[in-house]
Amino acid sequence: MTGAAVPDETPPVPGGEPVRLDAYTGDEPVTGRLAGDHRPWALEAPAVGVDQKLMPTPPRPEDWWDRRVGWGVVLPERPGLDAAALARADDAGEPIAALVAARPGARVLRYRPGGSLSDWTLRDYAAGTEPLAPTAAIGTDAGQLPAYLLLVGSPAEIPWHVQYLLNPVRAVGRLDLDPDGLANYVAALLSDWAGAGCRYAAPVTWAVDAGGGDITTLMREAVAAPLADRFRADSDMPDGVYLDGSVAPATGTALVAALAANQPALVVTSSHGMTGPLTDPDLMRAQLGLPVDQAHTVVRPEALLAGWQPDGAVWFAQACCSAGTEAPSLYSGLFESGGLVASVLDGVAGVGAGTAPLPRALLGAAKPLRAFVGHVEPTFDWTMRFPPNRQRLTASLQLAVYDRLCTGLPVGLALAPHYTPVGSLLFGHSRAVQRFNRAPFGPAGAAATSGALDLAVYSKVTAYDRLSTVILGDPTVAVPLPR
Repeated sequence: MTGAAVPDETPPVPGGEPVRLDAYTGDEPVTGRLAGDHRPWALEAPAVGVDQKLMPTPPRPEDWWDRRVGWGVVLPERPGLDAAALARADDAGEPIAALVAARPGARVLRYRPGGSLSDWTLRDYAAGTEPLAPTAAIGTDAGQLPAYLLLVGSPAEIPWHVQYLLNPVRAVGRLDLDPDGLANYVAALLSDWAGAGCRYAAPVTWAVDAGGGDITTLMREAVAAPLADRFRADSDMPDGVYLDGSVAPATGTALVAALAANQPALVVTSSHGMTGPLTDPDLMRAQLGLPVDQAHTVVRPEALLAGWQPDGAVWFAQACCSAGTEAPSLYSGLFESGGLVASVLDGVAGVGAGTAPLPRALLGAAKPLRAFVGHVEPTFDWTMRFPPNRQRLTASLQLAVYDRLCTGLPVGLALAPHYTPVGSLLFGHSRAVQRFNRAPFGPAGAAATSGALDLAVYSKVTAYDRLSTVILGDPTVAVPLPR
């Protein structure tokens, strides 16, 4: 019987047979034997570690300290400073200078109004570049723009529209605090809120519901209640509290008590934001955007801080002007002149662009808040629910707050899904404008122009609403996870 030879199962002895190399000297092939004692070579640790990979390892988006991701500070370009001074952060005060020094690879960028190609640019004096914000590569090398950007200054110094434009392409936050508040915040940030007493297990959700068709019912149903349901189902949040205004009045007193008792790491509130009195601009400025409870009483920062310190919490507030106001309003000219909406928009814009008093007080407290997420100007009911079919449009907020923020992602990265539809909405606005302009005159084009106009308004307002959802605080901070 014939067949294939049975292989010899005895392993070859390395020192037994000559070793043949695929090399040629010009005269003959290269062969040879192992050294008489080749044990030192065989038993020595490999020169190339077994964990070394030949393929590149991409950066993780949450690793802001990785130079391929990066963090930077955006400051106003102040007059009287030379290029060397503008490349540093010394003029921003000692806390910000210390923060930049403590973060290796940090970039210092300057907001420069005006320009031949755009109405503003960001200048990196150290690198001598002006990264084009929407399309610049991510990172900290020359010509790149870090993935995480902290704007330091008021909206009068660095306008809101800078933050709006950057929101879809970078993780952006802002600090607009007095010197003491800034020192408090940066000290806590540098220590990562060491010893903070806020509790992941005990989120507080507070939702006003005035009923009778008031928008607070929609805010409770579309924003606060779904998040409270997610918290309630989370076994790591057994001490969560939901102050549901549809069950019992959501009062400021109840909110103050819940914060003091629970020491939450996450606070979610939905309510009206104060935008009055229209006849007293100074008072309106002092209480702009403060939560209005179910008894129509303003919840003041002094009342909150009397028995509670934020101590590392993150606060999401669904309320008009909860983060601040713009001047002029993005919606100027949209509503009928002399009507209440137009009067409120004009009155709020009349106090000037600025950040709201609640986040300023909480971020600058002795034991400060980590971050505050809120709105500049109002939110409309039809940006939370699509009018034709009443479909709710707040899933991205639930994704941002629970699925991302509550899993430890930096707040700037967590909020990214909320900005994702902006480009599509603005493209839809452009298409609707084209349809409107191309519709024939007369009765035949009336329906087309009406529908196109409605879609143009809806797309533009909804895009603006998402862009003007902003982060106050450093965008790298994250909710502390349970140990």
